[in-house]
Amino acid sequence: GVESVSSAMDLRARLEGRLQRGGFRQGAFGPDYELARFQVAGPSSVPQADAPFPDGASVYGEVILSWDSEGLGVLGKRHFRLTMGAEAFNWGRVDVDGRLEAQVFHRDLTLAVGGLAAGAGQPGARVLVSSEARWRFLGGKLYAVGQGGTLLFPTLEGTLRPGAFAAVGLGVDNVR
Repeated sequence: GVESVSSAMDLRARLEGRLQRGGFRQGAFGPDYELARFQVAGPSSVPQADAPFPDGASVYGEVILSWDSEGLGVLGKRHFRLTMGAEAFNWGRVDVDGRLEAQVFHRDLTLAVGGLAAGAGQPGARVLVSSEARWRFLGGKLYAVGQGGTLLFPTLEGTLRPGAFAAVGLGVDNVR
């Protein structure tokens, strides 16, 4: 791993080699794990508890990059933030999860996009995307937010049905 911190930039990265044996998989958490309780990504359409996970090897990498032209402060104060994780397996599967966020117009507008690809390179892969816009006003204490993206719903039959979501709202906080 590597970590580099300056007054304007924070970079953290790591690279791991992993071995999978006996059906055990490292990093089994997050949105794909929750969906896999109903149906795993890939050609099998069974729940994770019943799905075989092949013995093999993988490479996992993760990068977190934050930048701010005025200097890094609290986490909510970043002109640019990228988080990305990916795992590639020697049997052809690739999983990727990431989010890119930028604050523009004197930090009054935050734009973000995110995505998750699980089981890429195989039939039955799942891809989810989302976006968010947050506009702060009245000195940053009040904000309006809009979000949208894709998702998967579990059905009574145990399969996953694709769908979409959209949300708008108002909020108050004291981040600034």
